Amino acid sequence: MLAAIRADIRRLRRHPCQWPIGEYPRVRELPCAGGYRVLYEVTPDTGRSATAGDVLVLRVYGPGQDRSRL
Repeated sequence: MLAAIRADIRRLRRHPCQWPIGEYPRVRELPCAGGYRVLYEVTPDTGRSATAGDVLVLRVYGPGQDRSRL
């Protein structure tokens, strides 16, 4: 499972704007295998992967984990 999540995170290098902004402002959510979610920021977030900036992974949540606090 960990290898699959890491592979998904590595793909963010090429497509950082593919996933939508979630419940937190400026924080995008990447759904992963097994119901995991990676919350991340893109700086600057231009909305286009070709011109977007750096990706910062903020947190990885497991399935059913309380996401009320980032």
